[in-house]
Amino acid sequence: MRIANAPIIIIALLCCIIFGCKRELSQEIPYPGGGITDTTGTDTTDTTGTNPPDTVVNIDSFANFELVVSAGKCANFQVQGTYVSGEYLTENETVTLEVNVITPGRWSVVSGTVNGITFSDVGIFTTTGIQTISLYGAGVPGEFGTTLVPVSVGTTSCSFHVPVSEN
Repeated sequence: MRIANAPIIIIALLCCIIFGCKRELSQEIPYPGGGITDTTGTDTTDTTGTNPPDTVVNIDSFANFELVVSAGKCANFQVQGTYVSGEYLTENETVTLEVNVITPGRWSVVSGTVNGITFSDVGIFTTTGIQTISLYGAGVPGEFGTTLVPVSVGTTSCSFHVPVSEN
């Protein structure tokens, strides 16, 4: 091999390295923010800052809540977005679930991963009672058809159906 071809080979190898890398999509759970400020950084009472009146809740502790379940299915769930086999999910693919909040505080929910997709989110409950949460989808659906996605919170579990269309 001649020395004159060495720069061409080096440039070709660099191009393979640079253009051969695939971007990884993050499946991390985002922090919700939502105007709630941790004013102390310790396990004490904070306020949501939604005057008037400020709602007082300890955002340094975890909420006690459960899924609302009806015959093994998540009650009143709603799936939004378009789920296509082989295509990455976006922020438009979500599911809303009903929960019963017993004690306000921080919450986190991650569904099981089925057919290449999972749903998750975090937030802060400021009141008790029946509330609706939204979970954001991530991943790439594999098989088309109906996918049954399980989710658990504490001692409660349920599932919801996600329709996946063929690519």
